[in-house]
Amino acid sequence: MEIKEAQKQAYKVIVDYNKKNNRKNNKESVFPHLVEEVGELAREIGHEKDNYRGEFNKEKFQKELIDVIFQAMILATEYNIDVDSVLTAKIQEFRKRFDLN
Repeated sequence: MEIKEAQKQAYKVIVDYNKKNNRKNNKESVFPHLVEEVGELAREIGHEKDNYRGEFNKEKFQKELIDVIFQAMILATEYNIDVDSVLTAKIQEFRKRFDLN
Protein backbone atom coordinates (compact mmCIF):
# COMPACT_ATOMS: atom_id res chain seq x y z
CA MET A 1 0.00 0.00 0.00
CA GLU A 2 1.30 3.46 -0.90
CA ILE A 3 1.66 6.14 1.77
CA LYS A 4 -1.21 8.28 0.44
CA GLU A 5 -3.55 5.31 0.45
CA ALA A 6 -2.40 4.20 3.91
CA GLN A 7 -3.07 7.68 5.28
CA LYS A 8 -6.52 7.69 3.72
CA GLN A 9 -7.36 4.22 5.04
CA ALA A 10 -6.06 4.96 8.55
CA TYR A 11 -8.27 8.02 8.76
CA LYS A 12 -11.27 6.11 7.41
CA VAL A 13 -10.88 3.50 10.15
CA ILE A 14 -11.06 6.21 12.82
CA VAL A 15 -13.98 8.00 11.17
CA ASP A 16 -15.89 4.71 10.87
CA TYR A 17 -15.05 3.75 14.47
CA ASN A 18 -16.22 7.11 15.78
CA LYS A 19 -19.40 6.94 13.73
CA LYS A 20 -20.15 3.42 14.99
CA ASN A 21 -19.60 4.52 18.61
CA ASN A 22 -21.40 7.90 18.31
CA ARG A 23 -18.19 9.88 18.84
CA LYS A 24 -17.08 13.05 17.14
CA ASN A 25 -13.81 13.34 15.23
CA ASN A 26 -11.58 16.01 16.73
CA LYS A 27 -7.93 16.94 16.53
CA GLU A 28 -7.54 17.28 20.27
CA SER A 29 -8.27 13.61 20.96
CA VAL A 30 -5.68 12.30 18.49
CA PHE A 31 -2.55 13.69 20.13
CA PRO A 32 -3.00 11.95 23.51
CA HIS A 33 -3.40 8.64 21.67
CA LEU A 34 -0.18 9.33 19.76
CA VAL A 35 1.67 10.11 23.00
CA GLU A 36 0.33 6.90 24.56
CA GLU A 37 1.57 4.87 21.60
CA VAL A 38 5.00 6.55 21.74
CA GLY A 39 5.21 5.54 25.40
CA GLU A 40 4.40 1.93 24.52
CA LEU A 41 7.06 2.01 21.80
CA ALA A 42 9.58 3.43 24.29
CA ARG A 43 8.84 0.53 26.62
CA GLU A 44 9.58 -1.94 23.82
CA ILE A 45 12.83 -0.12 23.01
CA GLY A 46 13.75 -0.47 26.68
CA HIS A 47 13.22 -4.21 26.44
CA GLU A 48 15.65 -4.37 23.54
CA LYS A 49 18.26 -2.17 25.20
CA ASP A 50 18.78 -4.05 28.43
CA ASN A 51 15.91 -6.47 28.93
CA TYR A 52 14.17 -3.82 31.01
CA ARG A 53 11.00 -5.46 32.35
CA GLY A 54 11.26 -8.42 30.02
CA GLU A 55 12.82 -9.62 26.83
CA PHE A 56 12.70 -7.83 23.50
CA ASN A 57 9.92 -9.08 21.27
CA LYS A 58 10.23 -7.93 17.66
CA GLU A 59 6.54 -8.57 16.94
CA LYS A 60 5.46 -6.35 19.85
CA PHE A 61 8.00 -3.71 18.83
CA GLN A 62 6.67 -3.77 15.26
CA LYS A 63 3.07 -3.47 16.50
CA GLU A 64 3.90 -0.46 18.67
CA LEU A 65 5.88 1.22 15.89
CA ILE A 66 2.98 0.84 13.48
CA ASP A 67 0.56 2.16 16.13
CA VAL A 68 2.70 5.33 16.32
CA ILE A 69 2.74 5.68 12.53
CA PHE A 70 -1.02 5.05 12.38
CA GLN A 71 -1.78 7.75 14.96
CA ALA A 72 0.66 10.16 13.27
CA MET A 73 -1.14 9.65 9.95
CA ILE A 74 -4.47 10.39 11.59
CA LEU A 75 -3.08 13.55 13.19
CA ALA A 76 -1.60 14.62 9.85
CA THR A 77 -4.95 14.11 8.16
CA GLU A 78 -6.69 16.18 10.84
CA TYR A 79 -4.32 19.04 9.94
CA ASN A 80 -4.62 18.49 6.16
CA ILE A 81 -1.02 17.33 5.79
CA ASP A 82 -0.12 15.07 2.88
CA VAL A 83 2.33 12.68 4.57
CA ASP A 84 3.66 11.39 1.25
CA SER A 85 4.61 14.87 0.00
CA VAL A 86 6.03 16.05 3.31
CA LEU A 87 8.04 12.86 3.80
CA THR A 88 9.45 13.09 0.28
CA ALA A 89 10.47 16.71 0.92
CA LYS A 90 12.07 15.78 4.26
CA ILE A 91 14.12 13.00 2.67
CA GLN A 92 15.34 15.44 0.01
CA GLU A 93 16.15 17.99 2.73
CA PHE A 94 18.27 15.45 4.61
CA ARG A 95 20.04 14.35 1.43
CA LYS A 96 20.95 17.98 0.74
CA ARG A 97 21.95 18.72 4.34
CA PHE A 98 24.26 15.72 4.47
CA ASP A 99 25.57 16.36 0.96
CA LEU A 100 24.25 13.05 -0.40
CA ASN A 101 22.85 14.26 -3.73
